[in-house]
Amino acid sequence: MQSAESSDNKAKEAPEQTAPEQTAPEQTAPEQTAPVEPNDVNAKTLSQLNTLMEESLQIYELEDQKTNVIDDLHDALQVITEFLRFSTNVHPGIFNLPPDSSITLLPNLKLIIKLANGKTETKKFTDYDPEIITQIVEYVTPQLLELIQAQKAYLTEKITFLRTATKQLSTLSQLKENLPTIVMPKEDT
Repeated sequence: MQSAESSDNKAKEAPEQTAPEQTAPEQTAPEQTAPVEPNDVNAKTLSQLNTLMEESLQIYELEDQKTNVIDDLHDALQVITEFLRFSTNVHPGIFNLPPDSSITLLPNLKLIIKLANGKTETKKFTDYDPEIITQIVEYVTPQLLELIQAQKAYLTEKITFLRTATKQLSTLSQLKENLPTIVMPKEDT
């Protein structure tokens, strides 16, 4: 039986030997693609690392620019608000707070946040992300313009009054200058 089995095994092996030759073109096609060499993988990885570093540096520079722009905006807006000494309300929705909260932007650009439960906190204008800062500026700018218009009207009214009063007083002063001078005789003693 062993000899029969071995001849069967040889018969089975023979077609298997010819089968790879028939399928050899199919099997060699994938082998014809360039084999991956360790140097190529390393070069690709190094290239990706360089790209990663360059992109990271660009993000760092953008973050730095963002900080500088926010600081410049803060300084410019603070000059205006401190000169005018205006405080204004900010909508609580900008900070995702409930409507019964109260937020006040002070002339020094600090925000006083009063919650409905009585808690109060103070935050700096520059503590927030650019999205929040943009919303704050968009919300308070019309209010500041209204306050400026009211202040301008008030000052114009006061200046007009003072000019009128000055004219009247200068007329009186001119009358005094045009009055004949009366010389009082000196008494001899």
